[in-house]
Amino acid sequence: MDKNNETLLITQEECAEVAQAISKCFRFGMDNIKPGKPKTNREHLEEELGDLLAMIGILIEKGVVNRENVYAASEKKIEKLKEWSTVFEKENKDKWTSFFMNPNTSYES
Repeated sequence: MDKNNETLLITQEECAEVAQAISKCFRFGMDNIKPGKPKTNREHLEEELGDLLAMIGILIEKGVVNRENVYAASEKKIEKLKEWSTVFEKENKDKWTSFFMNPNTSYES
């Protein structure tokens, strides 16, 4: 297996782990701790999201995907969500931009 395929495969695995962590949050609650596990479901989700972000960064740095295209797609998704979803509060819609454009921005209401 070449290195790009391995990187894509690991990214795919991380996506599945994020999906599983989100499922646990829905099923058992964000702050539930599974017996025998040291982390809440929220902490586990944060860890898995961090792993996925790391893989996205690696895909970009290795040139598997184009940084500007990824950022543009992220911005486009946020604009779609502003228009078609209830994810953002109406009074705060204008402050939202892609996390990737400014990772130090706080999006908490």
